[in-house]
Amino acid sequence: MMRIAVFCLARPTFDVELAAQTAEAAVASLRVSGADVLGDATLLMDAAMVEERLATLATQQLDGTLIIQATFCDAAMTAAIGKTLAAPLAIWAFPEPRDGGRLRLNSFCGLSLAAHALGKIDRRCGWLHAPATTPPDLAALFASEDAAPASRPARPGAARSFACRVGLVGEHPAGFDTCAFDEAELKTRFGVDVERIDLTTLFGAAKAADSQRIGRLQAEAAERLEGVATLDAEQVERSLRCYTALRDMADSQKLDGFAVRCWPETFTDYGCAVCGAMATLNGERIPASCEADMLGTVGSHLLQDLADSPAMLTDVVDFDAADDSAVLWHCGLAPLDFCDPEFAPRATIHTNRQMPLLHEFPLKPGRVTVARISQSRAELKMVVGRGEILRRPMSFTGTSGVIRFDCGAGAARRALIDGQLEHHVSVVYGDVKAGVEAAAAAAALPLLDLDEAR
Repeated sequence: MMRIAVFCLARPTFDVELAAQTAEAAVASLRVSGADVLGDATLLMDAAMVEERLATLATQQLDGTLIIQATFCDAAMTAAIGKTLAAPLAIWAFPEPRDGGRLRLNSFCGLSLAAHALGKIDRRCGWLHAPATTPPDLAALFASEDAAPASRPARPGAARSFACRVGLVGEHPAGFDTCAFDEAELKTRFGVDVERIDLTTLFGAAKAADSQRIGRLQAEAAERLEGVATLDAEQVERSLRCYTALRDMADSQKLDGFAVRCWPETFTDYGCAVCGAMATLNGERIPASCEADMLGTVGSHLLQDLADSPAMLTDVVDFDAADDSAVLWHCGLAPLDFCDPEFAPRATIHTNRQMPLLHEFPLKPGRVTVARISQSRAELKMVVGRGEILRRPMSFTGTSGVIRFDCGAGAARRALIDGQLEHHVSVVYGDVKAGVEAAAAAAALPLLDLDEAR
């Protein structure tokens, strides 16, 4: 019988009741598998709770450590577990129904973020993406084989430059190692200049925006998006003020894009979501990435340049092997260019924070390229792949699209998690894979080609 330490990680901004039910079911399934479980289904929501659990395990002999990803959360708690316990480590994440409603757990994205953080501290992890009622195969889950996909040299070609000037608004959230970057390397290797902007500067500029200009933007938003009038008018105005502040900074400081710390201060200190503001900037070909993801913005800028059309940063939040599909999603920062023409785009609120302004619609069908400048396992590389956005009903609130990767859903999921890649990828309509590879070759970046994943 394997002795397995269990940590059920969660964040209170998600559906805590569902998370608790899911954790209970997963722990029960673990016992059905024959595990001697150390710990329980209590949701651990902060570092102190994790440290308390770790203290109870200090003298225990363990065969494995299982993180139950009850909801999305940052990876700081996972990294602490990985640094403290030497036993083989695995993470269990859970699918959610694509019913057009709230992404209640966002568990798979939490797995992706956590796996990347573990890779940066040289810890490998087994993983499972299956319903909580599925008893896991413990031997397979904790197997030590490293299944990471291999990179290869990028083939040279007519290359576009990565060079751009990006405004970094605030810093990436704690526990989001996926969004860290080396500013000196960005400059010397990619020709990227970083202009640092305090959140207080953004909020001050937003408050000072011309009221008549804001009135015009409100009228334009009401024409473009259904439902603007049903939202909190003051919060909508604040979101539009953030747009004007960012747009003016782009013009005055000659910025090609932004990497924005989009939470929690925009909600807690200023009182709105900036997703809609960033979506508008994306549509104006000023790529704006959430969670201050600088490399995400640089990747989106490259895709935009290659395709001569807007790009955006997105999370990969779900895989369905039976349907051979995955879901690209974010709270609501897709530009209107991405909207399925059979759907009337609408305004909405952030489902976790209950504030506007966000876009909401399913992505239009068509050929796409996804890419990421990755730092997985402390090796800089370019990740690229292709797929088809399918015409499907909206998977979740916000902006989402169902993608069928050329390599297949199973291979893409394995590459993402076994490779301990970032949870963010950039996406653009059109096939610009050759251009991405040429840019990688010019920057001496190895290429992880998702199309070749198996």
